[in-house]
Amino acid sequence: MPRDRWTLLATGFAAMFLVAGILHFSVRSAAADQFGFAVDNTTNLFSVDLTTATATPIGFTGQFLQGLAVSPQGSLFGTDYLGGLYSVNKTTGAATLIGSTGLGDIEGLAFRGTTLIGTNFSNLGGLTTVSAIDMTTAAATPIISFSQGPVRAMAVSPLNTNTVDVASDSPVSQSLVSVNLLTGTNTNLGQLPSAGAALIAALNFGTDGVLYALDPLGNEFTISSNGAGTLVGNTGGQYWLDLAVDPPGDPPDPVPEPNSIALLLTAALGLISVRAWQRSGGSKQS
Repeated sequence: MPRDRWTLLATGFAAMFLVAGILHFSVRSAAADQFGFAVDNTTNLFSVDLTTATATPIGFTGQFLQGLAVSPQGSLFGTDYLGGLYSVNKTTGAATLIGSTGLGDIEGLAFRGTTLIGTNFSNLGGLTTVSAIDMTTAAATPIISFSQGPVRAMAVSPLNTNTVDVASDSPVSQSLVSVNLLTGTNTNLGQLPSAGAALIAALNFGTDGVLYALDPLGNEFTISSNGAGTLVGNTGGQYWLDLAVDPPGDPPDPVPEPNSIALLLTAALGLISVRAWQRSGGSKQS
């Protein structure tokens, strides 16, 4: 084989390994970060990097959304203070009314498997009711009621979908409460972090199993099993109302998948081989 052909092939392989390394690093880095969506009191939808506490505006929802949840398929839903259910465009932020749940203010919204569930913030009679919400009609069906303060945010446990963690208000503080959706029994796990009257208003588990929280001052926390918070950073002072974490495999900024990288490298190898063959004289023997 001519020397220039060896040189070309060696250079091509070196370039491919370099590209593969860069793309592999990009995929691993994107997978490591935790991403979600959040709404604030200016009716804006944001993309939030929970790893770095960085919020990026997406657009106006056009509605004062209090609850936010992402389905396992990646569809985004929101609820407002009147009990309306909306589908939310993850690219533009625009919210489209599906219908009324009849539940009034829904601030706790989450997915229990493939079922959308929400809570009534009004807490009439001291009881909070968790209801299943039809994503097509917005019809609400009660699941269980429990005795606690009003629920400002709710997250389904990644270890057991029959258990939810809620941010429950009381006259003097706010607690993290674990609720069994089969029995209604609940356990006060401990007091949540707060700065004066700034209570946790957004709560969700990341795909890493960590419970993340946002408050009305723009602070982001990770929450331990006893309710204690560790400050991650400040996203920019937003008055956060709810948080929904992207499901696995649905990052806001897609990167090439490993299979796509393999196809890209195969094509590059083929192109290099053809060019080397042409440079060496086509069908001429080495």
